[in-house]
Amino acid sequence: MIKQIVLATLLFISVGSSFSQTTAEWQADLRHLQKAVHTNYKNLFYNISATDWDRSVEELNAAIPKLDKNQILVGFMKLVAQFHVGHTQLNTYPLHGHQQGTNTISLHRYPFLMYWFPDGLYIIKAQNKYANAVTGKVTRIGNMNAGAACEAIRPLVSYENEPGFKSSAVYYLAIPEFLHVQGIANNSDEISVSYKKNGKEETTVFKSVDENYDFGVGGFDNPPGWADARLAGNNPLWQKGFPSFRYMEYIPSSKTLYVRHSATLNDGDKTIAAFFNGMADYIENNDVQKLILDIRLNGGGNNYLNKPIITSIIASKKINQPGKFFCIIGRRTFSAAQNLTNELEKYTEVTFVGEPTAENVNFYGDTKLETLPNSNITASLSWMWWQNLDPRDSRKATSPSVAVDMSFADYQNNIDPVVNAILYSDLSRPLIPTLKTLVSSGKKEEALSFASGYQKDPHHRYFLDRMEPDINQEGYNLMTTNPGDANALFWINTQLFPESANALDSYAESFMYMGKTEEALSYYQMAIAKDKEGITAENSKKMIEKIRARAKH
Repeated sequence: MIKQIVLATLLFISVGSSFSQTTAEWQADLRHLQKAVHTNYKNLFYNISATDWDRSVEELNAAIPKLDKNQILVGFMKLVAQFHVGHTQLNTYPLHGHQQGTNTISLHRYPFLMYWFPDGLYIIKAQNKYANAVTGKVTRIGNMNAGAACEAIRPLVSYENEPGFKSSAVYYLAIPEFLHVQGIANNSDEISVSYKKNGKEETTVFKSVDENYDFGVGGFDNPPGWADARLAGNNPLWQKGFPSFRYMEYIPSSKTLYVRHSATLNDGDKTIAAFFNGMADYIENNDVQKLILDIRLNGGGNNYLNKPIITSIIASKKINQPGKFFCIIGRRTFSAAQNLTNELEKYTEVTFVGEPTAENVNFYGDTKLETLPNSNITASLSWMWWQNLDPRDSRKATSPSVAVDMSFADYQNNIDPVVNAILYSDLSRPLIPTLKTLVSSGKKEEALSFASGYQKDPHHRYFLDRMEPDINQEGYNLMTTNPGDANALFWINTQLFPESANALDSYAESFMYMGKTEEALSYYQMAIAKDKEGITAENSKKMIEKIRARAKH
């Protein structure tokens, strides 16, 4: 089954809806949606309870007689967005050229595109007539400062995590009707946007247009007649080869093969299988020392097309090694691309670089369309659970072990800091393999120093929540075959995370396994002191009882 592909915009063109209906008909549509969800999509009640969602339904139902058509539409959007399932959304489509009337919904847009960089919200593209606003750092949108405007639009957006929200919100910020309903704008005809540019505060008034714009597969193409913040010059690798879904280039200076994979779909008669078989052949027959697979712009496609990508990398023993295979992920990595990310994590020696992905690692994906009978609005509602990883894995995203963000200056000057980090930084010492090598050589203090530096490096800021459990798991992996090395890893964890009861409990267990009961008792007591009455403290108490019972015999 083909999964929904989320590309540059979440707003597509629909046909055949007049939206001319009475209050009773809107309320009937609302009840239809409510019944459909409770009958066929009970799975959606895992971020919000059915009781809380139904309460929101009742509030909208009571409010409908007092709302105009755009407010009602936004009310429906908010209801569906409450599920916080990225694929599940009300399909709000700009309807251009339809009959105008008091009950007719017609969404427009403003001719600009913003992007949320780490250093702020910038206008990166705009229609030529508004070119002066391009490169401006947005300070105010209509009635609100930039941050408040983003928060005002948040309830309308279907997203699973913050990267997913940032990816989608910029498109909602260009829809006049949404800005008006949310109080960001006074009307749906124009919006004033203030921004800082060249050290000065400037304001541009944008007029709404009855058009939709195509920003391409990756979301950064220029529509005809638009200005771009990027300076003229050589395109960075991530911008090369469009509109093709895939692109490959060899970098001789670093013996690196770069591969952009921006949609999990066959590109006409150019299949994914043929492309990645070609990649594998190139690696085998040329002096390739590193592989960069770039899926930061990949919004999904057909999940069942991932297999040849995985198998081609697994089969390449030359590349499938720590420090040689890198995958770039980001806020647009979604759907089938998230499943690809999961499988790479599970089956290969990949190092993820970039930003966190836009989706939970296990998630509800494939959707069915539910059509509301009076308005003919459709809702895409997820029903299929995708679980590539441990069912207990509740991560909201796949986070890169090496965090690299693109600033606005990077974007403007055609610099790709993510690829540059892979090419020119020392990323060849992944955490766990390096620690294992050092402790097995008796260099416990050096291993601690390396781990401490790793922990403090901002490149690893997204990975910090994985450090303790990963080191802990590797300790247990070594417990039976090399208890001394396991003990050293557990010790390192206690030094890195001194407040962790679990780290102390594991360290104590390694001493018990080695027959050093006094040390085991001491660290079990420390674990209890940190956890008090928690699960770890309970386990430590049981282990202390077991040690003392053995001592009596």
